[in-house]
Formats: sequence, C-alpha cells, structure tokens
Amino acid sequence: MLVRTYNEYHLGDQLIHLNYLRKVCQENPDVECIHYCKQEYLPQLLPLCENLPITLQDLQHKGDAVNSWIGADGYFYHSPLKRNWVAFHLDWFSYLSNQLDVLNPMQNPDTFLFDYPELAKKKYPHYDYLVINSVPMSGQLPDYQPWWFIKLVNKYKDLGYCVITTLPTGACESTLELNMSVTDIGALSKSCKSIVAVDTGPLWTTYNIWNKEAHRTVYGTTSDVLPLNTITKQSLI
Repeated sequence: MLVRTYNEYHLGDQLIHLNYLRKVCQENPDVECIHYCKQEYLPQLLPLCENLPITLQDLQHKGDAVNSWIGADGYFYHSPLKRNWVAFHLDWFSYLSNQLDVLNPMQNPDTFLFDYPELAKKKYPHYDYLVINSVPMSGQLPDYQPWWFIKLVNKYKDLGYCVITTLPTGACESTLELNMSVTDIGALSKSCKSIVAVDTGPLWTTYNIWNKEAHRTVYGTTSDVLPLNTITKQSLI
C-alpha cells in the first residue's frame, strides 16, 4: 500500500509529520510512504527516512497526495484542542490516519518523541544550556528580539554555565556557525540539562527518547501545553 502526503509549510511541520510517517511504517508493515515538501528541506529530513520505506520528493510533484498540514481545511483553527499541543496532535493524527486508511501509531504522548537511528548515533560535548533562538517563521512569538537571547546567554555565562545557541549571538558557540543540522541539534540536546527555546523548527528534534529528563522552557503564543511537562511562556517579557 502506498501513502502519499505533502506539506507546503516549514521545517518544523515536516519534522513532526516525518516522525508520524516513521511510526506509520513501523505499525503498518505493508505501507510505503512518499512525502512531498520544499526542496530546501530534503537534506534535513533524509535521516528520518533511514531503515524505513519512506521517500522524499519535491513539492512540485505532489499531484493528488493528501495534505498533511494541520491547518488543512481549517482543522487546527476550528479545533477546541488547539491550545494543547499534545491533545490536539493525538486527535490530528487519528484524523489523518483515517484519511490515509492506516492504523494510527500515535496513541500516547511518548509516541511524539523522536527516536530515529541518527539521533542515537551522534554524540556531542556536554552543554548546560541549549538556547534555541532561531527566528519563528509563522509568527509564533510576536515579540521575538535577538538582543533578549544575547542577555540570557551572558547571564548564564556569568553564572559559569556552558551555553550553545542555534543562531549566532557573538557570546558563545552556535549550531549555525558549526554547520549543524536539526538532527545534530537533537543529538546535542541529549546531554543538556536545560533547553530554552523559541517555538520553532529546531526545537522539535530535542523532544527525543534520550533526553526526557531535560528541563524545558518554550516561548511562543501557539500552545499552552507541549510534551514532557514543558513550561510554556507567551512572551519574552
């Protein structure tokens, strides 16, 4: 059985959906998947296809594939669960699985955690804080300000902590300057005691089975509840 999906939106949307497709294939051994998205995301997403029959193709070839964006047909916007990321996505993946005619593998919050092989293989030096200060691309944090994160990094450094950010601040190492992928960021997060993040794409691979104990604070206006008992804040101030 062939499942074909597409998503026209951002990297974070693709990561969450590819995690779902991995588990669809594991739950449904007769299923093969093709997912269509923007060409620029393909190198970041390829590690999520390892060892499973999932193929990635450019969005222009989507044809009559099923739209896997949570906002398709207004689903997210009309949902009474939309402020609760976990409850909404349990409902969304049940709905999508019915659309695709596959068994739904997303039955509890732990199934949202990434567990693909490349995350397990990669190892990085220990950092006390991972600060995900990447710019939110869908307006998730209207008061986003780069200087706020520079001040935060300097505060942590003054307290003697080892810090790494995703975007450069001039105050510490950054994953962008180190040419790290979202898989690298997820692997690096395995040894971090705390993650402070904007609700944006590079956040999602840090939700993996190897760092369930990390303390997380996520800034964004989209959700009140995120996985793993994350503290959510609606603004930087």
